[in-house]
Amino acid sequence: MNDKLTPKIDENLASKIVDVFYASMLDDYRVNRYFYSRPIQEQTEPLKQLLHALLGEEPVEPKKLSELADAYFAAAFARGNAKPSLVNNRDFAFLEMFVTGDIVGSDEKPHLTLLCPGHSHFLRLQPIDDNYDVVLEILQNSLEQLNVPQETAAEILAFAATGRDGILGRGCAIYDDGDNSIEFRTHG
Repeated sequence: MNDKLTPKIDENLASKIVDVFYASMLDDYRVNRYFYSRPIQEQTEPLKQLLHALLGEEPVEPKKLSELADAYFAAAFARGNAKPSLVNNRDFAFLEMFVTGDIVGSDEKPHLTLLCPGHSHFLRLQPIDDNYDVVLEILQNSLEQLNVPQETAAEILAFAATGRDGILGRGCAIYDDGDNSIEFRTHG
């Protein structure tokens, strides 16, 4: 995975960045609603493992990257709801027209692709580009708070910006073995 866009940062710095960045995201009202209320350590550890694989010198197989991403999305965004609910996602399907801007009601559904199976936990929350902009802003502030050198910070921000389409479901799967669907379905 290591190419010219991948920043070269040591594992300790990456860990500090994740800790400060994640705490800031959980404190920011603009994005904290997306995260599940697990202890922060349970959410950051899978992210640190994923970043270590992405930023490491050794190439990592796509299947392993998919498993690491899956663990992160499940830890950060999966909701554990043991109580049965009389309300389900079909009850609010009419709201989709406001999210997609399709007031007329065409039959064409938005096409979203999962990075990994656990990515569905995040996409169900319907993130938009504005949310990603907030995350990049928080990352930039976190890098400034940690006094990361400007050149390194620019590399990290450029690397993070390349993930926008994938995170928002507009990219392609990390690994597709045909066993798990990579197509995201909001209803039914």
